[in-house]
This record gives sequence, structure tokens and C-alpha cells, in this order.
Amino acid sequence: MSRSWERQVRKNQQKANVLRQKTGQERIGTSGGAGVQQYDTFKGRNYMFPAFLLIIAVFLTIITVAAQNSGVKEASGTSYWFIIVMYLILAVIIFLRRPFLRVGKDRLTTMRFGRDRMVMAGDIAKFRIEKGYVTVETRGKGANWIFSRFLKMYKTEEIAARVMQFAEQHNIPVEKK
Repeated sequence: MSRSWERQVRKNQQKANVLRQKTGQERIGTSGGAGVQQYDTFKGRNYMFPAFLLIIAVFLTIITVAAQNSGVKEASGTSYWFIIVMYLILAVIIFLRRPFLRVGKDRLTTMRFGRDRMVMAGDIAKFRIEKGYVTVETRGKGANWIFSRFLKMYKTEEIAARVMQFAEQHNIPVEKK
């Protein structure tokens, strides 16, 4: 094969690997050995913010219907209904996108504001484990990561057990409350 063809294959393979990694599948072109890191993934469910968006959509629906029934001409446009439907769609999208914590050999990965964020073991100051909460305190100016049973429905007991193993491997202090 020519070099340009090989470059094109490599480029397409990288794109496919990014997509496969997002869906949790194994990368193409690796045999599951070197270069592929195994993760323990803990998934939660975000229900608080979608519920808040749903309440806003219901409130806007009530106001729009009341305004239309009282004869307000401005409330009869389709833009009000479009906004309500967009709130509902956003609530469904946020509900279906499950937050996660991936614990790897030397890193933790989670989704923050729609992007995958990663922290290496050396950048973790300590873990704080409480009933219903697991907190990852980072060094530097990053915010702490809080995994909560109440807000995001994480299985915090399982996360705490895996984080304890991770902390033991990398000599990271663990504070239990």
C-alpha cells in the first residue's frame, strides 16, 4: 500500500477508536493487551436537573394556555410551544445521558459539563468517603469531584470499595467519615 493510503487508514482508525471508546467498546487494531487500559465503570442516573427542566416546561405550558384562553395575541404564536418542547427534549437528553466514573489503573475519568475529564493518580490529594458520598479532592485549582447517591444515583458503596483499592495502590490518603 502507498503511504498516503496508510495515513488515511490510520486517520479513519483513530476516528473509529474515539467513537468506540465513547460507547465502551474495545479499540480497533489492538489485541486487548498493551496500550489498552481496563476500566471499572460505575454509572449513575441524573434525575434532579431533568425534573427541574420538566417543572419549568409545565409552568410555561400553564402560563401559555392561560394567556391564550384570556385572549392575549402574543401567546398564540408557535414560538412559545417550541420553547416548551425544547425544554422537554433537553430534559430527556440529560436524563438519558448517564453520568459515570471510570477507575483505571492510574487514572479516574468522569463526565463534567458534557466532556470527559481525567485526573491521574498523582494529581489526587485524597479521597473522602461518607455515607452516600465519595469525594475526590484534587491538587491544584481543579474542583473536587463529588459522586452522590442522592443527586446522581451512584452506587456509592461499590465506588468506595474500588476507590479504596485505587488509593491503596497509589498511596493516596483516604478519609472516612
